Order: sequence, then C-alpha cells, then structure tokens
Amino acid sequence: MNIRQVEIFKAVFESGTVTQAAKNLGLAQPSVSKHLKLLEYGLGLTLFQRSGNRLTATAEGLALFDQVERVYTGLGFLETFADGLRNNQHGELSIAAMPLISQKWLPKCIAGFIATHQKVSFSLPVRSSSWIATAVAAKRVHFGIGLKPVAPVPGIRVTPLMQLPFVCVLPPDHPLTKHPFVELDMIRGHGLITLRNFEGQSLVFETMARDFQSGESRTIETFSASVACELARQGAGVALVDAMTARDTQGGTLEIRPFRPQTIMDICIMTSEHWPLSQIAHHVMDMMLDQARDTERALAEANLYR
Repeated sequence: MNIRQVEIFKAVFESGTVTQAAKNLGLAQPSVSKHLKLLEYGLGLTLFQRSGNRLTATAEGLALFDQVERVYTGLGFLETFADGLRNNQHGELSIAAMPLISQKWLPKCIAGFIATHQKVSFSLPVRSSSWIATAVAAKRVHFGIGLKPVAPVPGIRVTPLMQLPFVCVLPPDHPLTKHPFVELDMIRGHGLITLRNFEGQSLVFETMARDFQSGESRTIETFSASVACELARQGAGVALVDAMTARDTQGGTLEIRPFRPQTIMDICIMTSEHWPLSQIAHHVMDMMLDQARDTERALAEANLYR
C-alpha cells in the first residue's frame, strides 16, 4: 500500500465510479483502475463490489475507509497546526525573569501577547539574575530577563532591554518632598531603605548605602523593591528603588523624586548562543523591546530621568 493507492481508494469510495474518481484526481481512468487493483491484490481483499460502472464498498472496504478517514483528519489537524506555528499561534515558552520585572511589567506583556495568541502556553519562573543566566546557558528556559551581567557569561547572548534610573520614594508629608531631587546626604537623619544585592551584581547604590551607614544613620535592606516602597509608605524611611516600581506602587500615597547622581539599572534579555529560538520566542522578544521603549518614554515624561 502506498500513498497514491490510498488517495485513489478514497476518491473511488467517495465518488462511486472509477470515471469520476479519475476526473476528480486529474488522472487517466486506466491508471486509477490499475492502482485500485494493485491495492486489492496487495491487501488480499476485495474492497468494492462491481455493478456496471458503479462500485459499492464491501465490509472490508468500509472498515478500511474508516481508518483512511482518520488519517486524513489527522493530516488536516497537522496542516492546521503547522499553519498555527507559521503564524505564531502554537507553542510553549519558558521565560525566567527577575522579581522587579515579574511583578507588573512582564504580566502586562504576556497578557497583551496571549490576547491574539491564545494557544501559546507559558512558564514564568521568577528568579535572581545569576540563576537566570545559568538556566539560559543550560537550556532550562528559552530566554530570561534580568540585570545585565557585569562580565560576559559563556554561552549567553545579551540584548539590552531597558535602563531604569533609581529614584527616592517617600510619603507625601515627608520634609524632603519640597526638593525637586534628592541626594544621599539629604537623606541622613531620615533613614534609608535600599535593595540588597543578593545576586553578586556590583550595584552603585550599595556602596552608597555603606557610606551612608558609616555615619550614624539607620538603613533597612530588602530584596524587593515593592517592599521597600511599602516601608516608605509606612514612614520607615526614604526608599531608593527603580523608577518603574516606584511609579507602579505610587498610588497617590507616595511621592517620587529623582535621585542624584543619577544611577541606572541595566535590564537585559539573555538568550543562549547555542540554542535557536522559535518564531514565537522572537515575536515575544520584539514585543517586549517595544514595550520597554514605551516604559522608558513614560518614565522620561514623568521627569524621572532628570
């Protein structure tokens, strides 16, 4: 049995005559008759009963057609699936991201994508940037979003995503709100809330925090920018966090002031140098790059890059 014989058997079954089957297939009638006889001979079965020009399927022919229909239905599903792949409608993506990105920014991106790609599944582990780099290199995730590595990581390709400035977050009644910007020395006596470097990244504000603490001023360290903002809301001190988190948690009960000297957090997309990405992954990355430009533009319009 070969594909051409199966195709001819199906055409004859559906049309009831060799003449019509040949016409439907664009083949010569003798060729159709020959292939049908070879199929019956090869299977050792009589598939049709002949009555003049009409062919009626035998019980064996009916059983075979049932299986042929299943194959053609499966091929139809396969063609639809391939079309979905071609148009980024099928697939699975694993995207690891640092907590700062995972809280609001990444969910917004994913929600926007699945609105028009509802058959794409996602896995979104939230980890540190160092874990993300290792996972991408080991092919445990398709790509990751985290802090730009200080030094090149073997097997990792880095694509800049966005730059986030650090800002000061404080309650509306705080005395520092009267200033257009805040410098480190201005925070002395008010308490400083900073992000702890738990990833081995040499962030500039950590050195600042140590210098600040060398005086007799209180500091609070936390792994979460959102927690730092909430501490500031509760009057525990002035939080030094990224501008995006500050904006997203502001809610009318916090004031934001640019921090000087301006300190930037570089966020990047990490991909493997040895693992080709699917069209869907590239599509999502392009969408994220567009969203990142919008985020930077919105922060600039809010005067948080001063």
